[in-house]
Amino acid sequence: MASQTLQFKDGYANVGWWKKQWPWWTAGLLTATAEIINYLFLPLGHPKHKFIGVTSGMARMLASFETTLFGGSLIATKPDYQPSIQWVIIGALVAAMVLAWREGEFRAWAKYPKGLLVSTALGAFLFAWGTRVAGGCTLHHLLGGFAAFNLKSIVVMLFATVGALIGFVLLRNLRLSPYFKSQETKWYVKQAHDRGWGDGLTYSEKPANSWLRIVLYAFMILLGLVILYNALAGNSYAVQMGWAESLEKTKMYGAMLISKNLANIAMLVLVGALLGASVAKTGFGTECGLINPELGREVEKGEEQAARRWRIPFSLRTIFASYQPFAALSLHIFLVGLVMLIGFAGFNIMEGHHWATEAFGSSYATANGLEFHHTGVSIREMTSWPMDIFGGILLGIGTILMIGCEFRNYGRTGLLYITGLLIWPFFYLGYLPYTLARDFWDNLMGSYPYAATTFVPALIAPGSKTLQALIYLVYLGFWGYMFVWAMRRGAKNVGVKPTDLLRLNSEGMYIARLRKLEREGKLEELDRLEREIWDVAAKDEPMGTIHHTPSGAAAD
Repeated sequence: MASQTLQFKDGYANVGWWKKQWPWWTAGLLTATAEIINYLFLPLGHPKHKFIGVTSGMARMLASFETTLFGGSLIATKPDYQPSIQWVIIGALVAAMVLAWREGEFRAWAKYPKGLLVSTALGAFLFAWGTRVAGGCTLHHLLGGFAAFNLKSIVVMLFATVGALIGFVLLRNLRLSPYFKSQETKWYVKQAHDRGWGDGLTYSEKPANSWLRIVLYAFMILLGLVILYNALAGNSYAVQMGWAESLEKTKMYGAMLISKNLANIAMLVLVGALLGASVAKTGFGTECGLINPELGREVEKGEEQAARRWRIPFSLRTIFASYQPFAALSLHIFLVGLVMLIGFAGFNIMEGHHWATEAFGSSYATANGLEFHHTGVSIREMTSWPMDIFGGILLGIGTILMIGCEFRNYGRTGLLYITGLLIWPFFYLGYLPYTLARDFWDNLMGSYPYAATTFVPALIAPGSKTLQALIYLVYLGFWGYMFVWAMRRGAKNVGVKPTDLLRLNSEGMYIARLRKLEREGKLEELDRLEREIWDVAAKDEPMGTIHHTPSGAAAD
């Protein structure tokens, strides 16, 4: 094959900032800004100084849907899950939709096989279940907990990494891994399709999976109408259940569109919008940052090994080789952690999710003059080895099977990916194993602690706040170094300068890496591997077999 046939026309040439995807580091900046706003200011007037959590809010929002339509709830089985509205999620969805409109490209055209849709449904179920038993989603633990130097979050995400690799192996063995990509951009995917490359498998001219899409659109419209109704009229289910004396005492009242709440709701929507923008404009998700170091090293071993061992297409191999998801994650942790460190060292603010046993919390307060927000048995925050392990593995498997973490899929819902729409009913089902057996799971979550506190510096130097601050600073220095390392290592792999990655989006990196492979004389190998990936997914052939000739290219 002549090398010029592999050159892609840049569909973003002479296109403005709003009409194209953004560099990956902007995702780290956007998500960090969202976390910092949440930590410093929310709720307005009496901030709790916590990192972002959305999954309990999602459960409450689905409970409002149930109770409004059916008068009862399988989710709101106890007062803490009474109906409410999670405005952060709404902000993420709406922002992604607006940005897709400004970009001129919704992703309704992206098609997926039935097997991938089944995988998405199963992944959403497992992920939602995992959020309940692990005390939070990957947004909570990775973007929030890592910045807060939270031991529980580190343990949960360690096992989530194991689960994510298991999930990727499952996708590979089911011949679905070619569909795992950061973002679908039509001009690139069409050219890949015309060449018969694995990246082109998702291409279609018009909205794909039409009947399912219509059903899911109807579900989302109904859900939106119920949310709007509750925002205006309220929901009295908590009063009916005896959990609140009046509507004004319910969680729903604090989320209603009334004058006293509007400023706080606007800030929550802004936080969500920043998260949604990071997904809509880069394709960022915690799952890519999570497995990037391992799969990045796999790609560095050679195109053939990465393509055949993992069956991932050129675009994802380039993303992993660039280390940009890991760079964005590292930048996020460094920036958010720095603000939390200043709050801790300079203003005696303990991040609101940190937990300690009563004995440790009491002695720590005496020695440092600083109290933990949660002590004793606190099922959401305390360390619990069976639940942190089990929940972490569920999160990891789920986030890969559904092509992205929870907040990434809220953004993908706004982009109209069929997979982003599909997660919603299966998130609901995934909450039920927990909500229908609350006492069983809560007992496990409140037992078997493996550490006296979640704040790692306090474990290491409990009697000295100064040493704790220094330990925290060293930890954040590591993440700052990781950002620089990822930029340098990724630039070398893509064939550009580190400063070039400050302006290159994903598609720009694909083109730059194609030029690098051309200089190395590897384009024919690349074309062969990509066509094999197509055959593996589309025709169920073993790797190493080619039966088709891509349109727009000559056969070898």
